[in-house]
Amino acid sequence: MTSVRHSVRAILFDGDDVVLFRRLRPGREPYWITPGGGVEPTDASPEAALRRELDEELGATTGPALHVFTLVEPGRLSMVFACRLVSLDLSRRSGPEFLEPDIGLHQVRRVRPEEVRTLPMVPPELGEFISANAATLPALLDAATYAPGRYRPVVDVHLLLIDGGGLTDGRVLTDSRGPTDGRVLTDSKVLTESRVPTDGGKVLLGRRRGTGYADGEWQIMPSGHLEEGESVVDTAVREAREELGVEVDDCEVVHVMHHRNAGGTARIGIFLVARSVTGAPVNAEPHKCAELAWFPLDRLPERTVPYARAGIEAVRRALAATPPALPTTLPALPAAADGADAELLAGAADTADAELLAGAADAAGVDAAGAALVASRPPILSLHGWDVPGSADLAAEAVRAGFEEVTVCLLGRLDDAVLVLSDDETDRLPATVVRPGEGVAAALARLAPVREVAFAGADDYVSPRGLAGRRLAFSARLTEAPEGMVPLPAGSLGRLPYGEGVFVRRASSGLLYDLSGR
Repeated sequence: MTSVRHSVRAILFDGDDVVLFRRLRPGREPYWITPGGGVEPTDASPEAALRRELDEELGATTGPALHVFTLVEPGRLSMVFACRLVSLDLSRRSGPEFLEPDIGLHQVRRVRPEEVRTLPMVPPELGEFISANAATLPALLDAATYAPGRYRPVVDVHLLLIDGGGLTDGRVLTDSRGPTDGRVLTDSKVLTESRVPTDGGKVLLGRRRGTGYADGEWQIMPSGHLEEGESVVDTAVREAREELGVEVDDCEVVHVMHHRNAGGTARIGIFLVARSVTGAPVNAEPHKCAELAWFPLDRLPERTVPYARAGIEAVRRALAATPPALPTTLPALPAAADGADAELLAGAADTADAELLAGAADAAGVDAAGAALVASRPPILSLHGWDVPGSADLAAEAVRAGFEEVTVCLLGRLDDAVLVLSDDETDRLPATVVRPGEGVAAALARLAPVREVAFAGADDYVSPRGLAGRRLAFSARLTEAPEGMVPLPAGSLGRLPYGEGVFVRRASSGLLYDLSGR
């Protein structure tokens, strides 16, 4: 029986380029190969072998790896993966091919994928595959690498069931046996409608479990993502049925929030209340929710998801500020004339003043005092998480999101020049993995003596050991260059990996923590 050797290869994208080796060997014409090598008996999987090879050959970490091609050659079966480079550190090279000079050189080169077919690739079929799929492979990687919401916000719908607190028309949900105040709901509870004051209400929360995000923390119940073809009200009705086994009707949007997790994804949150609820809430999805409980609107449990806490507070203020006799919204503005665009509409909104409010109030049958109350209501739209986060918030969010490893990298500036570590072929930002029990600030201090730092962005990776990791970049001004660091040429990104170049460009332009585009 003929034995077959199994190997792995990486189509490694760095920005719009592919990272290749130009091989120089004695007595042979130069040729080109992709990173990779043989699968070892100790490798848990072909992907594990790929990550080991990338670490040995380039000191590289990447994002998700997609199996895109299988190359069959006599005596060899090669699985080809596409992935995006996150970090590169040639000082960590440890493969035997880099320790034996007689084997020749592996020169690191970046090449446009459509040009790879023009090179003397080994094997040539792989070069042809890369060029033929120059547009398709990056699109596949973008879909796998960038979590939903990182660049295109997802829409979350949250329905607040309020027990003992007023809705906008005065009707509320109460427990016929009395409020539970943090105790778990049972199937025997019956919810009925009654009229009580707005103050002192309780909201139904669920403690998350088994979801991979914020497990053990409390979230609004029901909550869920807006799905294709649904209105936000449709989503609220569906989630109430799926998560709690109740039917809701006459739902009203009370607040909209544009939120961003510290170092993570952005999302749009739609917060609603229901004027009619039929049935008793039960924990219908125990694999996602450990328990249900009522909590006072103004005294939520300590371990409440921060975004949910901010949304509940916004809803509480909105409900408390809505006078029962006043309309919940002002009449719509007249239709814009032909040719008016979003800029004109925005300008009209910006210039709305007391006269406009008074006119709208007259049209609605509300006096001037009522108009002032309407004008003073809390805004229906708020921003949350868009301030530059601190290191403690970033570390907490990484834990909340389930990352097993956190790396910090430093954009140290000396006389307006960015300091990097440099070798014969590449440049890189200094970086280190945060040690167990160590804070982000302490890890940064191991890279350089820094005082004030500013968060410059984040990206996610998979370590050579297969751990899900998040890299946090910080910018700081230094008084002297740490040993081994050199300045990048003015106006140049040098030979930094693409992702680190993004951090530098954003920090240099003053757009810290603005990673809205590639």
